[in-house]
Amino acid sequence: MRYLKKLLLSLNEIFLVLIIQYILLIGVILLIGTDKSIIWGSIVLMIFEVMYIISKSKSMQISTHNIVYFPYLLLGIALAIIYNMIIFKLGIKFDTIDKMPIAFNILCSGIIGPVFEEILFRYSLINKLEKFNSKIMVIILSSLIFGFFHNNIVTIVYATIVGFVNSYLYLKNKDIIVPIMVHISGNIIVNLLLGYNLWIFVLGIMLLVVSILIIQRENC
Repeated sequence: MRYLKKLLLSLNEIFLVLIIQYILLIGVILLIGTDKSIIWGSIVLMIFEVMYIISKSKSMQISTHNIVYFPYLLLGIALAIIYNMIIFKLGIKFDTIDKMPIAFNILCSGIIGPVFEEILFRYSLINKLEKFNSKIMVIILSSLIFGFFHNNIVTIVYATIVGFVNSYLYLKNKDIIVPIMVHISGNIIVNLLLGYNLWIFVLGIMLLVVSILIIQRENC
């Protein structure tokens, strides 16, 4: 019961943020209707996310370690390619926001969204979960919670995988920019993947190996 109470208290900021987001979305739908709410709802949420990022950035401390971020960009691309190629190969269908222009979608879900989510689910949540005094428990809990707050099984599984990787990287480096780089590069590359391609799948595996080797070398 004590651990459950700690977990629920750790989630209070996430629940508050999500409640505000739902209220904003409902307000947009009531004002302009469902047909236009996809674009305008995304704009309203994006403005809210930017405001949240700015408010949290005032208290955030970025690591002063000399971290090379490039391999983490490669890691994010590799994870997105491998996962999506598997999904395409299996013929699994999932909803995409086709009504959004690709440039807007990249800005919304490829840049601002990942920064917002990493600050909320990695920086804020993990710093609260660390009271459990077990890194593996923090990683598992944060990744499962991150996956749970996505909207279909395909994105839930992918978000859980990315959440596990990013939680580990954040705890290891204590630099929120690291998981942000992984998240941004992965979300952007998803917009460019249209179907299964063996060579792209092989490229994803190669990028995964290269990124891990570079990260290990940098950490030596």
